[in-house]
Amino acid sequence: MSQMRDLNISTVMRCLLFTLIFFQPFNHFNSFREISFYGLSALFLLKLVKGDIKNIILKDATIITLFLILGWSVAVSVFGPYPEESLNAVRKNLLKHVVVFFVILSEFNSFRDMKPLLWVVVSSFAFVTVASITENAVKDWDSFVSLSPSTMWRATSTYFFANYSDNSTFYLPFTAAWFLSAKEASWKKWIGALTLTAGLALVYIYNARTHLLAVLISFFVILILARKYRMVAVFVIAAVLSISIITTTKYEGLSRYKTLLNPDTYVTDSGLTNRLGLWQVVIDFIRERPATGYGYGWKKLAWLVQEKDSEEFWEGLPASAYDYYVVDAQLMYGRVSPHNLPLQIAFEIGLAGLAMYLLLWYTIAGKISGIAKADRNIESRALTISSIGVIVSFACVNITNSLWQENYGMMIFLYMAVIAVIHRELSSGNPLTMQRNEGTIKKQS
Repeated sequence: MSQMRDLNISTVMRCLLFTLIFFQPFNHFNSFREISFYGLSALFLLKLVKGDIKNIILKDATIITLFLILGWSVAVSVFGPYPEESLNAVRKNLLKHVVVFFVILSEFNSFRDMKPLLWVVVSSFAFVTVASITENAVKDWDSFVSLSPSTMWRATSTYFFANYSDNSTFYLPFTAAWFLSAKEASWKKWIGALTLTAGLALVYIYNARTHLLAVLISFFVILILARKYRMVAVFVIAAVLSISIITTTKYEGLSRYKTLLNPDTYVTDSGLTNRLGLWQVVIDFIRERPATGYGYGWKKLAWLVQEKDSEEFWEGLPASAYDYYVVDAQLMYGRVSPHNLPLQIAFEIGLAGLAMYLLLWYTIAGKISGIAKADRNIESRALTISSIGVIVSFACVNITNSLWQENYGMMIFLYMAVIAVIHRELSSGNPLTMQRNEGTIKKQS
């Protein structure tokens, strides 16, 4: 009877987890996310009190580092200048991410066990992609037919297409790794292939340079890691043709992408869309509290600039900094962001917190390396190696953006948990059992 009850609790937890993850790339439906998360948390806490939590090895380096980040974030928030706002940000973001990480780690025993979860990730973005195409086709048919890169679609979108490019830098590389490595039904693979094709087109239309570059670089890395060398050759040929078209065309729609071929784009304030100025402001704030930062959460940045706002403060800073913070964002809470992940983390939880976050990724890199060295050419190993492209995309997009909270953070922690489960299985499982469960990609010699 007890085993049946535990089984039912686990089933409900998985349903809640799948619901929570499915609605992550949606701009609306927050009530579904909130209900599923708090239901999931309650059941996880119940199992924790009963001592039914399994598969969590507390001495694991990733888990230790995760506790360090959580504890440090809470501590610097409590003793920072904005404790209430910072602790609320911990509750709304980091705490949720940590809970999801541990739920996945405890509820899933093997890669085969996690395959439905991976499909939820892929299918959710496939749904958002179809919905984005439909939304834009209905709203602006002429632009939709021409497939012209423009900021108009994203500016007028309030449902599915808004923030599509941010989400794409996780979901498209993840889908590509899954598509090339996972053994799934053909209809699922077709959905994955169409999502990759349509998704890349939508990112191009979104007219976000960093995001398109991040996705393309990640695709190239994934193809190489998956040893799809013919596809690599096609990719390179397509890239060369695209560059030649961009450099020779007079079509105004490609003018923004043409700047990617100009070296000044990567070193000048105007080329970086005036980010050097806004970065300088953040760096100046970090210098005032380098070790601890100002507490978890980035939205308080506007309050700090409000307090410093004066002619003396802006003197010596690029005019673009004043334009960004005061003219465009009007110093409104939640409207200004550091637009660089290392700077944002250092601003929030200090250089010590940034070191912890890098240490967390170091432990994940160690797990990926361990999986790659496994003497079994199985499905989970292939997907893990290909999924390095997800990390590449994450690193690229966060040079000019700061995405480690909200739904993006949730998906990154999900990715870390997937790697942790695969590593645990390959480290302690029976090789014959794993091959039978996951399916051998290539017969062992």
